[in-house]
Amino acid sequence: MTFCDGKMVDMISIRHATLEEKYKTYEWLCLSDTAGLHMGVPDYPENPIPDWDQFHRDFEDFYYQPEHRKRGGVMIITNDQAEIGCLCYACFHLIPNAAELDIWLNRLEYCGKGYGTAALKKLVEYLRSELGIEKFLIRPSEKNIRAIRAYHKVGFIRVKDKKATLRAYLLPEFLDDYGDGDYGFEHTAVLVLE
Repeated sequence: MTFCDGKMVDMISIRHATLEEKYKTYEWLCLSDTAGLHMGVPDYPENPIPDWDQFHRDFEDFYYQPEHRKRGGVMIITNDQAEIGCLCYACFHLIPNAAELDIWLNRLEYCGKGYGTAALKKLVEYLRSELGIEKFLIRPSEKNIRAIRAYHKVGFIRVKDKKATLRAYLLPEFLDDYGDGDYGFEHTAVLVLE
């Protein structure tokens, strides 16, 4: 057993998802009882729940292929052999040695137990040691206070000047397409870990 923020948590592990697991990761993000915590109506109308075709386009196959791990990847979070969610990192649109992170758990029963915090810490350690990543970006909804608190526990700091931070992290050719985040510029919080 390990402890995470004062709560006993079984050892968390992470591993890369395979292309054969792509649909499963879609179900966990978009069809699980946790989807409403970060997307869709009524709370997040600016970030509608994608159907499979949209997810398949947005999460290109390279996220699941070993030869493209420097561009980004989807990882499975496990706890006591149970698969409890996913982590995602993307580097292709950022300056060198930077990654944008995302996380989703596949059941409400896993929320609030420290699993997400522990998994994000493992992902940061992995990316530092395996890919030399030094700068991390994460962008939840401004309304998702629970997620923002969890990211603070990992060490992320919420920035005040979102525009300057995004200009510093995103490659110029991706600023227009990715600058607003999933929730629109005004509704997206920007947190960094350096």
